[in-house]
Amino acid sequence: MKHIALFLFLCTSFIQVMAQGITIRGNVIDSEGSPIPFATIKCLNTSLATTTSLEGTFSLQLDEPAVYKLEVAAAGFKTFYETLDVTTGSKTVRINLQKDTEQLSEVIVKSPSKISLLNQQALAISTLDLSLSQNSSQDALDILNRANGIRVRQTGGTGSDINISIQGAQGNAIRRYYDGLPLKYLASGIDINNFPVNQISRIDIYKGVTPLQVGTDALGGGIHIIPKTFYTSYIEANYQMGSFNTHKASVNLFTLNENNMFLGSNMFLNYSDNTYRIDAQYFNEETRQAEHVIEVERFNNLYRSYYADVSVGLRDKDWADELKLNLAYTNTFKEIQTGVLFNPVRPLGDVFAEDEGVSATLSYNVNLLNDKLTIVSKSNLGVYKEKVTDSTSNFYNWYGEPLTITNTIGSELFSEPSLIEVDKTIFLQRLTGIYTINDKHSLTASNLYIHQFRKGKNALIAAENDVLQFPSRLNQNFAGIEWKGSFFKNHIETVATYKNYHYAIRGTSNENAITNEFVEQDVSKNYSGGNLALKYTVSPKLFFRVSYETAYRLPEDTEVFGNNTTIRSNLNLEPEQSNNYNFGTSFKSSLIKIPFSAELNGFYRKQKDRIILLASGFDLAQYFNEEEVEIKGIDGFVTFKPFKNFQLNMSATYQDVRIQSALVAADNNLIGTRVPNLPSFFANVDVGYTWEKLIHEEDQFKLNYYYNYVEKFSSIREANALQNIANFVPTQHISSLESIYSGMHEKYSIALRINNMFDDDAYDNFRVQRPGRSYTIKLRYVID
Repeated sequence: MKHIALFLFLCTSFIQVMAQGITIRGNVIDSEGSPIPFATIKCLNTSLATTTSLEGTFSLQLDEPAVYKLEVAAAGFKTFYETLDVTTGSKTVRINLQKDTEQLSEVIVKSPSKISLLNQQALAISTLDLSLSQNSSQDALDILNRANGIRVRQTGGTGSDINISIQGAQGNAIRRYYDGLPLKYLASGIDINNFPVNQISRIDIYKGVTPLQVGTDALGGGIHIIPKTFYTSYIEANYQMGSFNTHKASVNLFTLNENNMFLGSNMFLNYSDNTYRIDAQYFNEETRQAEHVIEVERFNNLYRSYYADVSVGLRDKDWADELKLNLAYTNTFKEIQTGVLFNPVRPLGDVFAEDEGVSATLSYNVNLLNDKLTIVSKSNLGVYKEKVTDSTSNFYNWYGEPLTITNTIGSELFSEPSLIEVDKTIFLQRLTGIYTINDKHSLTASNLYIHQFRKGKNALIAAENDVLQFPSRLNQNFAGIEWKGSFFKNHIETVATYKNYHYAIRGTSNENAITNEFVEQDVSKNYSGGNLALKYTVSPKLFFRVSYETAYRLPEDTEVFGNNTTIRSNLNLEPEQSNNYNFGTSFKSSLIKIPFSAELNGFYRKQKDRIILLASGFDLAQYFNEEEVEIKGIDGFVTFKPFKNFQLNMSATYQDVRIQSALVAADNNLIGTRVPNLPSFFANVDVGYTWEKLIHEEDQFKLNYYYNYVEKFSSIREANALQNIANFVPTQHISSLESIYSGMHEKYSIALRINNMFDDDAYDNFRVQRPGRSYTIKLRYVID
């Protein structure tokens, strides 16, 4: 920490020196307040010029105080001119460009968008532009699940736990980030399935290598949520309701004054009874046997989450591009009806979990040396409380009725009645410096430090028997340096990265439940890895890219300490290790005058000590190391646009994930078999058509059809699965239909959606059944 403090002091001193020059700073936006990247800013009658960043910002260092005339131009927009008097000092401006309808069709064909440029980097990145889905009633997981190479699985309905796989890597090997920081440490109980689409600008999917300034120890890829950024006063309200008494609401507020001081707030609420119908079995109390299959509504399955934040800060100052303080409050409540495995006979009826927390995030970034050096700092401190209640010994049937028989040896979920409270304190700090050597080469250095402290209690057992009474600590540090370069007129682009991983944990386990022998353990390890990526551009329509990475994925708190409910602790986990190879190509052309684009990717991974979640007992699970796993596969997509208002997207993924060696001789029969609970083939088809000027000049109507196919896969180890139907997740065909009407250039909209319209059986993890047919309506209104 002393080194970080010294670095920040030096940066601050350097900033003060640089602030003595005269600079024109600002941002370029369109009529809706969205940033315009790659706009050209020129000082007429001088040689001074620059371009805006992906976020639409720019900084222009002037030679001397004078009156300058700016020319601002961007493809698809009318050229803008402004005269600025900087004889008295630096200026900050906000420039609003108006669309040029005569150029617009030309721009669509010839000018690459911000999203397109992100997708064409040397690293394999797929970017989902959520600005296109602001009126839709689908959530971020629905959109993510249709991306090629991605499979999102849930343990139930709204708010249920999620597992994301990218090209065969799954679980915690896929890291999730929010605005450059690990999401799981930013808010208790909040994940991608909580965030409204209307508070997200885009989602970046990293396949294989994760960029240094974002990543940590992602082993097979990552998901990065980029929140919306506003440049004008803005109010947005969304309300969504649907089947199973589901309600979702969100509000975005933002205001900016003439001194570039801003105030913003984001809020959302998610609520659902999750009372969807499933197939279960009738339990006869007299015979104590499971009998015929019954269709029932789920109960004890309610989910609720609140989130609210407020941000204050400054932008476009000589000493800071942005300084922002964000304060956030989160609260989630979830009833728990099943353990990790689905029990078709006897559900849980009184178990629930609560999470609550507050956090503060301080962000600071500045561009120096005529934008050659960028410094970005993000720090977060959070205090959270997690509660789990499993206090009764009741047994329930699937009608929600308590049985006359009870659990004489424990509670519903645990081996003993439990009223668990765990307090967590988490601190994160990421510091990144990016130096642009010239227009061909740049260097990036980044360091992320994570500290977590947790201590708890189980109020229903004696203190001397409670393992939670002992504090647990987790420290992680991720440091690295990255070089980017381009050669041969940008036909070849390269990225080379060195990474260092360090972690230290201290925890206590109950080694002997009879004698209550508590053993405290300390583990501290250090590893080094890196990656190399290469992209070759044949033409603007065709490129190839390949990457190699040697990586480590460190055990995290939930894996080593458990989750206080359905996951037991395992303090002896080893870090995962992996050698990853990715290769792919992207092509754009036309077929019989029909424009289309296509992408094809291959991947191969060799993972050692892979950390996976396996059932441990009937209702509990535990993380274990698999000795060695081989992953290979292919994914791709094709997009057709035969005419202006119609688009067809198709994507498919095949992945073969097999165990190559076993930890113990007794598991040798598993060698060569597929890793369980992971589909080997899945595909998506999306069809959309848009009617414009349906009622008046400023409206449109969209109709979208979504189809998802998942091939049958085993939910347990294949060597033990035999042909018992309960051991397999069946082949699934899920179709959904959505209609969206919007007016006043999308200032207001209404969306209607039918999910799983043919009411097919839907399953995910360990054969846990998901909702059948359901309905959703969403209303949106914007004031700017």
